Amino acid sequence: MKTNAVVIPIVPDIAVKRILFATDFSEASLSALPLVSAIARKYGSRVFVVNVWTPAAYAMISPEAAGVLERQDEREIQARTRKLLTTGELTGLPATALVISGNPAQELRRLARQKNIDLAILATHGRTGLRHLVMGSVAEELFRNLPCPVLTVGPNISKRSVQGAEIKHILFPTDLSDESKAVFPYLASLASDYKASLTLLHVLPIETASNPDAKSLAEPLRQEMQSIFSPHIDPRCPAEFVVDFGDTVERILAHAQTGNADMIGLGVRQAGELTTHFRSTVAYRVVLQAHCPVLTSRQPG
Repeated sequence: MKTNAVVIPIVPDIAVKRILFATDFSEASLSALPLVSAIARKYGSRVFVVNVWTPAAYAMISPEAAGVLERQDEREIQARTRKLLTTGELTGLPATALVISGNPAQELRRLARQKNIDLAILATHGRTGLRHLVMGSVAEELFRNLPCPVLTVGPNISKRSVQGAEIKHILFPTDLSDESKAVFPYLASLASDYKASLTLLHVLPIETASNPDAKSLAEPLRQEMQSIFSPHIDPRCPAEFVVDFGDTVERILAHAQTGNADMIGLGVRQAGELTTHFRSTVAYRVVLQAHCPVLTSRQPG
């Protein structure tokens, strides 16, 4: 007797074998360590603990003396970086300490390619005007330029939310553009690995809500989302497809809050003039205001 074949969705299998953890030793940057540890232990990853430093400008001393002080600074930074490998979070994990000098975004991009990094993890306090790796402008430059996904721990995330990094619910906002879809394979893979539920969210402008036929107009869009993404979602992972109205950032954060999201996933554009000179992009605002880590990924290019 002929039986109907069971259709198995194509769930992307994403490797997380090499993790880059960028730190400047500040309390903000070290807040991401529990997340690094939990993900590395789950996937059996090697961790590269990286500090990018810029030699201090020493005034009123000879070049020879300045060189001596710079070498002393570098030795101290190398010692601090190696010490991180002995912390409880990284104990027992295969880990390498690296200290490099130069422009943080450029050097980390080069390193990510050189070491075939699968995931970069960093924290941002969102401030500007500081020479720290975790300052907001550098964080955004990284998640828009690195060749791998970037998991960012923002300033509003509590320690409890990163302890153990148990992912039970993932929020995926999308406008159905190719850029926004770039992160979805990683979210689908994580959802499958953690048996997490997914909410896929499309936000329409607030003025659309005043249309009497708003709900009926939104339904075809919801069905389109379901048609595009459902075949790639593990059937063990409950998925909800939602169309909402309002300010994009406000609605994303509201759904993350009410849905107790453990992660938000955003596809982003590569850095350009607008994204590198203005701090008003959706991704940047979500990273700074979210109460859970934000995974970003851009299209290869």
